[in-house]
Amino acid sequence: KRIKMGDNMSDNGLRKMLKIFTGVQCVSNFRPTAAAAIYTKFTPKNGSVYDMSCGYGGRMMGAHIAGMKYYGVEPCAATFQGLNKMKNDFNIDANIRQEGSEIGGWLPDNSVDMCFTSPPYFDCEKYSKEETQSYIKYPTKELWLKGFMRDTLNDCYRVTKPGGVIALNIQNVKTYKNLVVDVIEMCGGRGLTM
Repeated sequence: KRIKMGDNMSDNGLRKMLKIFTGVQCVSNFRPTAAAAIYTKFTPKNGSVYDMSCGYGGRMMGAHIAGMKYYGVEPCAATFQGLNKMKNDFNIDANIRQEGSEIGGWLPDNSVDMCFTSPPYFDCEKYSKEETQSYIKYPTKELWLKGFMRDTLNDCYRVTKPGGVIALNIQNVKTYKNLVVDVIEMCGGRGLTM
């Protein structure tokens, strides 16, 4: 279709064209500069951050820019390998595990200054078809909210230092129109503030 249109035969033009087809999803990376700004605002100098869904490394790079120790988990094997390559190539102070955040238990109690991530929005972001993926392990919104998000956040409450910050970058998506409200309601009894 792009060839027939005869214009914008660039990588970006092809990506734009692909977006018009059904079943195609766009994958994005969290901007490292935005992550660094968030870490700098909400954590002490030389603090530590825990990323419960590492993704493609934008928040890890942001921690590096901000001078923070970075801990993270990522269940997708290929993404995990890429994160480790990035960590080694840029000499990033990071400890990353290949598992889902709902498993938890590997970081000590009260050990990080901030927990911050952009979760996979139920089944909106599908990084692979591995059984470790939250949308496969928890195939309904209800199971995902209780099995993935609740268990992830429970571990965050455990590992965050007193006075620390837990933050999520979430939004409603086509397959989960009430995601934000459901997560806020689930967190309501924990004394979280908006």
